[in-house]
Amino acid sequence: MNVNRLCIQTVLILWALTMLSFNSPSMAKSDSNADNTNADLSELPQEMRDEEVTKLLSRINDTIKSILRYEREMEKADQEDRLVLQLQIYQQQKQIMGDIHQLADAFLEIEKKGPQPQLREKVEDVFARVTPRLWYHIDRIGKVIDSIRASRTKAKVEELSAIENEVALYTQRLDTFYELSFAHIKKMEQLGMDTIKAREIFIQLLYDRSDKLSGRLSLTLSRIEGLEGQLKKQPDEAGIAKSLIASQKNLSTNTVSLKAVIDLMDAFELDTEAQRAQLVSVIQIIGSGLLDTNVALSLVNRSLKKITNWFFESGSGYLVKLLMLVGILFVFRLVTRFVRTGLKKALDASNLNLSHLARRMIISTTSNMIMLFGILVALSQLGISLGPLLAGLGVAGFIVGFALQDTLGNFASGVMILLYRPYDVGDLVDVAGVEGRVHKMNLVSTSLLTLDNQLFIVPNTKIWGDVIKNVTAQKTRRVDMVFGISYSDDIPKAESILEDILNLHEKVLDKPEPMVRLHTLGESSVDFVVRPWVKVDDYWDVYWDVTRAVKLRFDEAGVSIPFPQRDVHIYNEDNLASAIE
Repeated sequence: MNVNRLCIQTVLILWALTMLSFNSPSMAKSDSNADNTNADLSELPQEMRDEEVTKLLSRINDTIKSILRYEREMEKADQEDRLVLQLQIYQQQKQIMGDIHQLADAFLEIEKKGPQPQLREKVEDVFARVTPRLWYHIDRIGKVIDSIRASRTKAKVEELSAIENEVALYTQRLDTFYELSFAHIKKMEQLGMDTIKAREIFIQLLYDRSDKLSGRLSLTLSRIEGLEGQLKKQPDEAGIAKSLIASQKNLSTNTVSLKAVIDLMDAFELDTEAQRAQLVSVIQIIGSGLLDTNVALSLVNRSLKKITNWFFESGSGYLVKLLMLVGILFVFRLVTRFVRTGLKKALDASNLNLSHLARRMIISTTSNMIMLFGILVALSQLGISLGPLLAGLGVAGFIVGFALQDTLGNFASGVMILLYRPYDVGDLVDVAGVEGRVHKMNLVSTSLLTLDNQLFIVPNTKIWGDVIKNVTAQKTRRVDMVFGISYSDDIPKAESILEDILNLHEKVLDKPEPMVRLHTLGESSVDFVVRPWVKVDDYWDVYWDVTRAVKLRFDEAGVSIPFPQRDVHIYNEDNLASAIE
């Protein structure tokens, strides 16, 4: 299939249709032979047809025939029917513009396979000729609106509301042609055309439009203020109330239109500070009770319309990119899980003397790096340049690092803890005034669970800069206990009982040997130290069991555990005086 020949033929046919479709109603009479311009698609040879382009041509062809029929019907239609026909022509014109832009997209797809200089020349010629027709419609509709507004001076009060409704209708169409013009310029830029002159003309149109709307808003606000004052003085005057309603409708129409113009000016990065300030002040007035429902609904409808148009025009491309983004992230998520599992098994099987904290940190850091790489790859699919992004992250990292010096100190302390391994996950430690088991750790902080199950998160700088007490670092631990007997009790008997208790306890280790020694002669008792060695996990079991057994065996053998005692001597003063004499 000769695609180049087909598309050249297509553009020529489209050009004829386009020029016809953008004729004004007043020009329809002079175009008596316009029907002859329509192209019969059946005349194209079968091998020269392209499905997408042919579909667009067929639709445009049908649209042009409809426009011509509507224009002929307008010549003999009454006022009501003319409004209906004008609306239908307006809808058909919007559809043709959309089809022209779709044809440009089809051309760009064809050009990906190779340069098409002749075809490009024809396409650019079509776009260049359509542009002034858009200016023509903007000017024509603007004059229609001015003509309708001028009729208000001679209209009756009862007719003002209908006039404002007609103004709102044409204003909405005018805003649509402004939006079509903006989309047309953007499409020209996609084609690589020179849009300097078109942009200058359109920007000037936007400035003129914003100035005119600004003046109308100021005038309408003044008129509303005056009518409200009159209505307070003459509350029963129906004419004033009707005029006020019409003015409020006018304010609503101009507010919505100014918002649309500001959006277009923002798209060209123009200064809209003055226009926005006026719009905000008007909306504040509206928010106080004036036309709040009408304006709010109009603004919402316009926004929804823009979102819908964007979705149908560009949403499919972004949807594909979004699906690619989700797919890439999903794949890297699976890779991350696989790497975590494999790395964990490799570290467990290796001979490296790494703590659980170090292993967790290695696995976590590796997984996060893989996931970060996946995010960067996914962002590149959205068209985001990674070079400036990485450079920006580097600068931001330097600034954040300078601002977060304490956090970096915690990071350095965390690295030192991982290297020197003063404790590991599950160890019972006493650090920074907190005693508990190590629950988890990262490079910034350590989480401790106390024996009563409270969670403490301690910064690593607090830990590394202070004494670290690891209670469970060794496999065995000595239990230190002190038991006292009375001065009148048999010391060898008590000593024998204590040794027997230790020898009979199954959790007391034989090596190192347990120790039972007479330690001190206290004020109230003779104290023995009892020091068996146990496994770390058995510490408290042995402590509690031995303490209980000592009490029971001492009671059974008649060995007393004395209370604190103190000798008190009482002297009689009379006896003391006699003794002195």
